[in-house]
Amino acid sequence: MLWSSSPPRAARPQPVVRLLTLALLLLLIVPAAGISKQDHTRRKPLLIAHRGASGYAPEHTLAAYQIAIEQGADFVEQDLQVTKDGELICMHDPELGRTTNVAELFPDRATLRDPEETGKPHRGYFVIDFTLAEIKRLDAGDWFNRANAFAARPEFAGQRVPTLAETIAFVGTRAGLYIELKHYAFYKRLGFDTAAQLAATLKANGYERASERIFIQSFFKEALLRMQQLAPGYRRVQLLPMEDSGRQQDSQKISAQLAQEIAGYAQGAGPNKAMLKDANDVATLHAAHLLIHPYTFRGMTLAVARRPLDEKQANGASVRDNIIADIRRFLGYGIDGGFTDYPQLWQEATAAQPQGKRQKAKTKRQK
Repeated sequence: MLWSSSPPRAARPQPVVRLLTLALLLLLIVPAAGISKQDHTRRKPLLIAHRGASGYAPEHTLAAYQIAIEQGADFVEQDLQVTKDGELICMHDPELGRTTNVAELFPDRATLRDPEETGKPHRGYFVIDFTLAEIKRLDAGDWFNRANAFAARPEFAGQRVPTLAETIAFVGTRAGLYIELKHYAFYKRLGFDTAAQLAATLKANGYERASERIFIQSFFKEALLRMQQLAPGYRRVQLLPMEDSGRQQDSQKISAQLAQEIAGYAQGAGPNKAMLKDANDVATLHAAHLLIHPYTFRGMTLAVARRPLDEKQANGASVRDNIIADIRRFLGYGIDGGFTDYPQLWQEATAAQPQGKRQKAKTKRQK
């Protein structure tokens, strides 16, 4: 208590003094990072479009982002890579070969690099060896049509690799941005501070005044610590398992110790969903006031091996039904959102499971 006994009437604090006292207490309570502890009980689970609606369109193209928005994504993901001339582009792989026709346009430009820092360099057409102008010449959509004839669209051919700045302008206020700093240590060794570049780009586009529309994620704790230093107002999410040197093994299993460590510099955890064995693992992360956004809900399909959604699988159910069942199972664990290649299927899964029922089931488990 601020007062141990009632003072004389003349000594009682006036309203202005009371307000100042309350303000001081609030300043002492709010964390130094500028973001309060996360409340994971109030919101509908977030739908995060993994690389855009990448089950329906070529990943990390404006076409994939557009479909994700049309299908109701709360956030659209952007993986960041760096060009030779220092531009941030949206691409999952550090190498251009899988999702563009780079080998056709630049057949003699393959090099040996080790962006995953395995100690075993491999040959490829790496983003860091091409300028933005060169990358803009590449077709980033035709590969999807060839690999997924059942989902092909003529307009996908000729899609270009977008820059982060172009993506920001395209998405606008229609969805939030869920941005990943990839291969942070690799680019740092080459002299690129991708965290600083990201912070500067977001500031230039006014996101400091709309920080609730941004998540920053990374497999690298080092990258998130750098973002905390440069732009503490954005919510940070530690992807698991970590990719910092020496952390791959000890961060593969959910534990209270790991949760408390992450809570010291981030507001959320993004585990591989295989790490969440049951609701207890979710409860462990929630006990540290972390949001939980696991990856990736896409069933047995992969970016390089999609299947028609109505195709029957080994268990007798369709691809669609298996993905929906998977989403519902993890929602039952109490997750706060998740990454999916199929935003429409997330909508179907959550439409049949209202928030009230989800919370009631969770409360029952905890009794």
